[in-house]
Amino acid sequence: MPAYQQINEKMIEVKLNNEEVFAKKGAMISYQGEVAFSRSFLAGQGVQTLAMRAATNEGYSLMLAKGSGSVYYAYDGLFVTIVPVRGDTLYVESDNVLAFDARLTAGTMFLGNQGGLQGIVRGAVSGQGLFTSTFQGTGEVAILSDGNAIGLPVTPDVPVFVDPQAYIGHTGQLSSAIVTDLNWKTFVGQASGESYQVKFSGQGTVYIQASER
Repeated sequence: MPAYQQINEKMIEVKLNNEEVFAKKGAMISYQGEVAFSRSFLAGQGVQTLAMRAATNEGYSLMLAKGSGSVYYAYDGLFVTIVPVRGDTLYVESDNVLAFDARLTAGTMFLGNQGGLQGIVRGAVSGQGLFTSTFQGTGEVAILSDGNAIGLPVTPDVPVFVDPQAYIGHTGQLSSAIVTDLNWKTFVGQASGESYQVKFSGQGTVYIQASER
């Protein structure tokens, strides 16, 4: 299986042994060995998912690296975090996807399915669209963030509240809902300035970045 190694906060190495890895277009900065690169349109997704991405402008441009050797990835000076996926589903914003390998099944999910209308509100507030990328199976996903990504544990007794602009992704059995702080203080400048938060409940992990977009 592809082996992921953190070189530093902003770069990873993926070692391939006659294997494949998908990455954001323009993210490959160096490689060693017998590795071939090509444009990838499906990247583990079905035709229906590809059509959904095109219709909702949620698509991302990916390159496939295939062969044996080491490939080094980084992107625009952003921080990189390797997230293991072990039989669960990882939900992550498409802009934050750096790399993933062919062991995982990639897809697209309508946020409205999580919390009904609350999911739609989260997409509208965050400005990131109503769809997000999903990864299922066993493998690794490298995600990008503005500053070091932080994984916050969510338990049934301790929900987590997140600013929509700081949200990167989540994994586990979680449900989301919008919490608003709109009252008379908001309109006279005495509110916290964070009028909307996303409340995650259940069991899992929420990934956030250290600064807002």
